[in-house]
Amino acid sequence: MDTATLRTLRLDGRPRERGRAHGETLREAIVELLDFWGDNLEQNHRIDRRRYVDLLFARSGYVTALARSAPLVLEEIEGIAEGAGVDFRTLLAFQHVNEEFDAAPAFAKEAGYGEACTTIALDPAEHRPALIAQNLDLAEFLDGFQIMLRMPCDASEGEILTLSVPGMISLNGMNSHGFAVCDNTLGQLRTNLDGVPIFAIYRLLLECRTLGEAQALVQRTPHAVGLNWVMGDPGGVCMIERSASEAVLHAPLAPAPAFHTNHPLRCTDWRDEFRPGAPRRPRPARSTYLRLAAVHQRLQGRDAADLSVQDLIDILSSQDDPDYPVSRGGGANQEDQQLGFTLACNIFELREGAPRWHIASGPPHRTAFRTFGFD
Repeated sequence: MDTATLRTLRLDGRPRERGRAHGETLREAIVELLDFWGDNLEQNHRIDRRRYVDLLFARSGYVTALARSAPLVLEEIEGIAEGAGVDFRTLLAFQHVNEEFDAAPAFAKEAGYGEACTTIALDPAEHRPALIAQNLDLAEFLDGFQIMLRMPCDASEGEILTLSVPGMISLNGMNSHGFAVCDNTLGQLRTNLDGVPIFAIYRLLLECRTLGEAQALVQRTPHAVGLNWVMGDPGGVCMIERSASEAVLHAPLAPAPAFHTNHPLRCTDWRDEFRPGAPRRPRPARSTYLRLAAVHQRLQGRDAADLSVQDLIDILSSQDDPDYPVSRGGGANQEDQQLGFTLACNIFELREGAPRWHIASGPPHRTAFRTFGFD
């Protein structure tokens, strides 16, 4: 997608009101995208959309967890479905991006898990603010549907900017308090079918005023699936590897920068099938290890304090390994067939009072950047 045409949709009011406006404004795109999603499920996992939706909710307690921990998020999705005139359960299932990495292969009785995203985090330095950065890797059918949503916080006077696609609540984001959050999926970590889905935790995190508040929320909230949270505010940054029952801080010793792909580096709460000696243990994935190696090679020996926004853009635009590049444009490898596309490259510049978001809405090696803020 041409970043110059990336649309911003402002949504005001309470959650259901915002949802209805979202659904009404983007009705045609939501219907089209749900059809594409169904096609993708059938093509990659040989399961039709209706059966996937039925199985997702029959085999999990996600709806109960959402009603308990994030009722306003559930209310907003109900509003989107009403405004777009689409089935609520289908739209709700569509939100579960991170859970789908695990659920779709399981329902199709396939081995494997999804790999998505490369991230970097830098504490503030003398000549620049704190930075967190992410290549958001998702299915290529989402390309062309990227949209920025701007809305009020429900718990403060702040505002939220979030990258999304029509019908979804969010994929990552920042708020006017200077807090930002993104993630890496970690499919090897233990899951919890009664945990809170990741999209809802995102929306709760984007209400946070500070990094400390966000860390406490991650610690106390039962997660549906494993991932690495990448978070920051003007005072600092962190990465937290989170399984269903364990949260572990990941950060190299200063002055080295922190970076991550899609395998656990600290958390040991692995799913049983990935533990040593497990029968039919899935083979190691290549993409996550080779992308991590490529980032490590570019960062080796560099002081985090000397790195700039442009340095992060250069790293996340790299294709040093042509088979498993950091900037992904649709690969032919087994790991890249389903999630081989960088939907957006995001650099969050967490300057006190004036946070900025530099974004390329496509693979950054071939997509221009644009900057958003709260002006």
